[in-house]
Amino acid sequence: MRKLLASTIFGLLLFTLTTTAQAPPPDTITITRADITLAADYHPADSDAPVILLLHMLNSSRAAWAPLIPDLRAAGYALLNIDMRGHGDSGGSRDWDAAIADVVDGWVGWLAENDHLGEGGLAIIGGSIGANVALISCADVDRCLGAVALSPGLDYRGVKPESALVDGLAERAALLVAAQADSSSSTAIRQMFLNAKGDVTARMFRGRAHGTRLFDSNYGGVSRLILAWLAEIFATDEG
Repeated sequence: MRKLLASTIFGLLLFTLTTTAQAPPPDTITITRADITLAADYHPADSDAPVILLLHMLNSSRAAWAPLIPDLRAAGYALLNIDMRGHGDSGGSRDWDAAIADVVDGWVGWLAENDHLGEGGLAIIGGSIGANVALISCADVDRCLGAVALSPGLDYRGVKPESALVDGLAERAALLVAAQADSSSSTAIRQMFLNAKGDVTARMFRGRAHGTRLFDSNYGGVSRLILAWLAEIFATDEG
């Protein structure tokens, strides 16, 4: 029994080491916008792979996406995991109009300048106010095929995404996700879904978890939903 247990532990350790070796750490990227420095992690993939931008919640950082990143990488996506201005390792104050411009002009510009925007396409995933920024930013970027909004709101600190969803993404796609008892987000999703013109999917989960905290309460369900939706929009674009 002891030999069997030792063999099993050794096998698990070997598997862990092998898996870790297959997933190198990301490159830390910085860009300068006006007089501030913004930071992100870039996880490379094949040259023709789709690119996913990740936008965290208020008072959070790019570390919040740690649960989802292994699944996105395993699916073959390149990732740009951003600290929005005034958060994490990024400087500046919390200016949300500027944060949207950082995504549209700064980070998407960095991807294009460094040949990371190939034929695979682009999508943006955000949580809470990052979800609102994701919807607006995607609508402003022609290469963006769609946005995933975890717990969006109709108005978070003046960031109002509904018109971007209804008009800007009318020919593209969005996935809206919230917990049923998260009343502001679940109400927002219902209104957005009714008014949307594009290919919009809405999903409610039990509980009251908000934004990236949905991973804590129902990681498997949320992860599978996001991965299936991404696979569909990128496959549709190829077709």
